[in-house]
Amino acid sequence: MARRARPDSRSEAPALSGPSFAQPQPTPAPTRFRVRHPSDKTSYRTIDELNREHRLTSLPFPPPRDLPEPRLMLEAALGDGGPDAVEVIQASGLVVFHSVGDSGNTRGPDPQNLVADKLVGDFDEADPKEVPQFFFHLGDVIYNFGEDRYYYDQLYDPYRNYPAPIFALAGNHDGMVAPNDDAPSLARAIGSCISAMAVACERKLPGGPASFS
Repeated sequence: MARRARPDSRSEAPALSGPSFAQPQPTPAPTRFRVRHPSDKTSYRTIDELNREHRLTSLPFPPPRDLPEPRLMLEAALGDGGPDAVEVIQASGLVVFHSVGDSGNTRGPDPQNLVADKLVGDFDEADPKEVPQFFFHLGDVIYNFGEDRYYYDQLYDPYRNYPAPIFALAGNHDGMVAPNDDAPSLARAIGSCISAMAVACERKLPGGPASFS
Protein backbone atom coordinates (compact mmCIF):
# COMPACT_ATOMS: atom_id res chain seq x y z
CA MET A 1 0.00 0.00 0.00
CA ALA A 2 1.06 3.59 -0.51
CA ARG A 3 2.87 5.17 2.39
CA ARG A 4 3.15 8.80 3.40
CA ALA A 5 6.03 10.58 5.01
CA ARG A 6 5.49 10.77 8.76
CA PRO A 7 5.39 14.40 9.91
CA ASP A 8 8.00 15.33 12.46
CA SER A 9 5.44 15.99 15.17
CA ARG A 10 7.51 14.58 18.01
CA SER A 11 10.31 17.16 18.12
CA GLU A 12 9.03 18.35 21.47
CA ALA A 13 7.63 16.31 24.34
CA PRO A 14 3.80 16.51 24.34
CA ALA A 15 1.97 18.02 27.27
CA LEU A 16 0.73 15.18 29.43
CA SER A 17 -2.89 16.27 29.65
CA GLY A 18 -3.98 12.82 28.48
CA PRO A 19 -2.55 9.48 27.35
CA SER A 20 1.01 9.70 26.01
CA PHE A 21 2.20 7.27 23.34
CA ALA A 22 5.81 6.67 22.29
CA GLN A 23 8.79 8.82 23.08
CA PRO A 24 9.13 12.35 21.66
CA GLN A 25 12.04 11.16 19.51
CA PRO A 26 12.58 7.57 18.32
CA THR A 27 15.55 5.99 20.05
CA PRO A 28 17.90 3.21 18.87
CA ALA A 29 16.91 -0.37 19.53
CA PRO A 30 18.48 -1.92 22.63
CA THR A 31 21.29 -4.36 21.93
CA ARG A 32 21.15 -6.19 25.25
CA PHE A 33 18.97 -6.56 28.33
CA ARG A 34 19.69 -4.25 31.25
CA VAL A 35 18.94 -7.08 33.68
CA ARG A 36 20.64 -10.38 32.91
CA HIS A 37 18.21 -13.31 32.80
CA PRO A 38 19.80 -16.47 34.25
CA SER A 39 18.76 -19.95 33.20
CA ASP A 40 15.46 -21.27 34.61
CA LYS A 41 16.43 -24.93 34.07
CA THR A 42 16.65 -25.63 37.81
CA SER A 43 13.15 -24.24 38.38
CA TYR A 44 11.71 -26.31 35.54
CA ARG A 45 13.39 -29.47 36.85
CA THR A 46 11.76 -28.82 40.21
CA ILE A 47 8.39 -28.31 38.53
CA ASP A 48 8.78 -31.56 36.59
CA GLU A 49 9.60 -33.44 39.79
CA LEU A 50 6.61 -31.96 41.62
CA ASN A 51 4.40 -32.79 38.68
CA ARG A 52 5.53 -36.43 38.64
CA GLU A 53 4.74 -36.62 42.35
CA HIS A 54 1.32 -35.00 41.80
CA ARG A 55 2.23 -32.24 44.22
CA LEU A 56 1.34 -29.30 42.01
CA THR A 57 -1.90 -27.49 42.82
CA SER A 58 -3.65 -24.64 41.07
CA LEU A 59 -3.56 -21.16 42.57
CA PRO A 60 -6.73 -19.13 43.13
CA PHE A 61 -7.49 -16.22 40.87
CA PRO A 62 -7.16 -12.84 42.58
CA PRO A 63 -10.50 -11.22 43.38
CA PRO A 64 -11.80 -8.48 41.04
CA ARG A 65 -10.38 -5.08 41.90
CA ASP A 66 -13.43 -3.01 40.97
CA LEU A 67 -17.08 -3.97 40.73
CA PRO A 68 -18.96 -3.45 38.58
CA GLU A 69 -16.12 -4.06 36.15
CA PRO A 70 -15.01 -0.81 34.48
CA ARG A 71 -15.30 -0.40 30.73
CA LEU A 72 -12.54 1.40 28.86
CA MET A 73 -13.80 2.87 25.60
CA LEU A 74 -11.39 3.16 22.67
CA GLU A 75 -12.21 6.84 22.28
CA ALA A 76 -10.99 7.51 25.83
CA ALA A 77 -7.90 5.31 25.46
CA LEU A 78 -6.77 7.23 22.37
CA GLY A 79 -6.82 10.58 24.15
CA ASP A 80 -7.36 13.82 22.23
CA GLY A 81 -7.46 12.05 18.86
CA GLY A 82 -9.99 9.50 20.06
CA PRO A 83 -13.20 11.06 18.70
CA ASP A 84 -11.76 11.54 15.20
CA ALA A 85 -10.29 8.02 15.14
CA VAL A 86 -13.57 6.44 16.21
CA GLU A 87 -15.43 8.47 13.59
CA VAL A 88 -13.12 7.08 10.87
CA ILE A 89 -13.65 3.54 12.18
CA GLN A 90 -17.42 3.90 12.20
CA ALA A 91 -17.53 5.46 8.74
CA SER A 92 -15.35 2.76 7.17
CA GLY A 93 -16.77 -0.18 9.14
CA LEU A 94 -13.18 -1.29 9.70
CA VAL A 95 -10.84 -1.25 12.68
CA VAL A 96 -7.17 -2.14 12.26
CA PHE A 97 -5.07 -3.22 15.22
CA HIS A 98 -1.98 -5.24 16.02
CA SER A 99 -2.22 -8.55 17.85
CA VAL A 100 0.86 -10.34 19.19
CA GLY A 101 1.44 -12.99 21.84
CA ASP A 102 4.33 -14.89 23.41
CA SER A 103 6.67 -11.95 22.92
CA GLY A 104 8.72 -12.60 26.06
CA ASN A 105 12.35 -13.58 25.57
CA THR A 106 15.05 -14.52 28.07
CA ARG A 107 18.09 -14.29 25.80
CA GLY A 108 18.09 -10.79 24.36
CA PRO A 109 16.09 -8.04 22.62
CA ASP A 110 16.82 -8.75 18.95
CA PRO A 111 13.67 -10.78 18.07
CA GLN A 112 11.36 -8.24 19.70
CA ASN A 113 13.21 -5.36 18.04
CA LEU A 114 12.32 -6.81 14.64
CA VAL A 115 8.67 -7.18 15.60
CA ALA A 116 8.44 -3.73 17.15
CA ASP A 117 10.04 -2.04 14.12
CA LYS A 118 7.46 -3.67 11.82
CA LEU A 119 4.59 -2.62 14.07
CA VAL A 120 5.76 1.00 14.23
CA GLY A 121 6.27 1.05 10.45
CA ASP A 122 2.59 0.20 9.93
CA PHE A 123 1.66 3.68 11.16
CA ASP A 124 2.96 5.17 7.89
CA GLU A 125 -0.07 3.97 5.93
CA ALA A 126 -1.38 6.67 3.58
CA ASP A 127 -5.04 5.71 4.08
CA PRO A 128 -6.22 6.76 7.58
CA LYS A 129 -8.51 3.75 7.90
CA GLU A 130 -5.52 1.42 7.42
CA VAL A 131 -3.58 2.90 10.35
CA PRO A 132 -3.56 0.62 13.43
CA GLN A 133 -5.43 2.01 16.43
CA PHE A 134 -3.96 -0.13 19.21
CA PHE A 135 -1.85 -3.15 20.09
CA PHE A 136 -3.67 -6.09 21.70
CA HIS A 137 -1.14 -8.32 23.45
CA LEU A 138 -2.43 -11.88 23.88
CA GLY A 139 -0.26 -12.84 26.83
CA ASP A 140 3.12 -14.22 27.86
CA VAL A 141 4.44 -10.70 27.95
CA ILE A 142 7.58 -11.91 29.73
CA TYR A 143 9.33 -15.18 30.53
CA ASN A 144 9.38 -17.27 32.52
CA PHE A 145 7.75 -16.66 35.89
CA GLY A 146 6.27 -13.18 35.81
CA GLU A 147 9.21 -11.57 37.62
CA ASP A 148 8.69 -7.81 37.68
CA ARG A 149 12.39 -7.07 37.17
CA TYR A 150 12.12 -8.30 33.57
CA TYR A 151 9.16 -6.21 32.42
CA TYR A 152 11.31 -3.24 31.47
CA ASP A 153 13.54 -5.25 29.14
CA GLN A 154 10.85 -7.48 27.67
CA LEU A 155 7.88 -5.10 27.37
CA TYR A 156 8.56 -1.44 28.05
CA ASP A 157 11.81 -0.98 26.16
CA PRO A 158 10.96 -2.91 22.95
CA TYR A 159 7.75 -0.90 22.43
CA ARG A 160 9.03 2.48 23.61
CA ASN A 161 8.39 3.96 20.13
CA TYR A 162 4.91 2.44 19.65
CA PRO A 163 2.57 5.41 19.05
CA ALA A 164 -0.74 3.96 20.24
CA PRO A 165 -2.27 2.23 23.30
CA ILE A 166 -1.14 -1.24 24.29
CA PHE A 167 -3.68 -3.52 25.97
CA ALA A 168 -2.01 -6.58 27.50
CA LEU A 169 -3.59 -9.78 28.76
CA ALA A 170 -1.78 -11.94 31.29
CA GLY A 171 -0.66 -15.30 29.92
CA ASN A 172 0.35 -18.39 31.85
CA HIS A 173 3.97 -17.23 32.11
CA ASP A 174 2.86 -13.84 33.42
CA GLY A 175 0.95 -15.52 36.24
CA MET A 176 3.20 -18.55 36.75
CA VAL A 177 5.01 -18.62 40.09
CA ALA A 178 8.47 -20.19 40.36
CA PRO A 179 9.12 -22.91 42.96
CA ASN A 180 9.95 -21.54 46.42
CA ASP A 181 8.41 -18.19 45.51
CA ASP A 182 5.50 -17.07 47.67
CA ALA A 183 4.37 -14.21 45.43
CA PRO A 184 0.63 -14.35 44.61
CA SER A 185 -0.14 -15.28 41.01
CA LEU A 186 -0.56 -12.22 38.75
CA ALA A 187 0.51 -9.83 41.52
CA ARG A 188 3.56 -8.82 39.53
CA ALA A 189 1.73 -8.56 36.24
CA ILE A 190 -0.75 -6.10 37.75
CA GLY A 191 1.95 -3.76 39.02
CA SER A 192 4.62 -4.38 36.41
CA CYS A 193 3.89 -1.46 34.10
CA ILE A 194 4.00 1.03 36.95
CA SER A 195 7.36 -0.41 38.02
CA ALA A 196 8.73 -0.27 34.47
CA MET A 197 7.69 3.35 34.05
CA ALA A 198 9.34 4.23 37.36
CA VAL A 199 12.58 2.64 36.13
CA ALA A 200 12.42 4.76 32.97
CA CYS A 201 11.96 7.94 34.99
CA GLU A 202 14.90 7.07 37.24
CA ARG A 203 17.08 6.54 34.17
CA LYS A 204 15.86 9.85 32.73
CA LEU A 205 14.80 8.39 29.42
CA PRO A 206 13.42 11.07 27.08
CA GLY A 207 9.66 11.25 26.90
CA GLY A 208 7.24 8.60 27.97
CA PRO A 209 6.17 5.13 26.87
CA ALA A 210 3.12 3.93 25.13
CA SER A 211 0.31 3.58 27.64
CA PHE A 212 -0.29 0.08 28.97
CA SER A 213 -3.51 -1.35 30.34
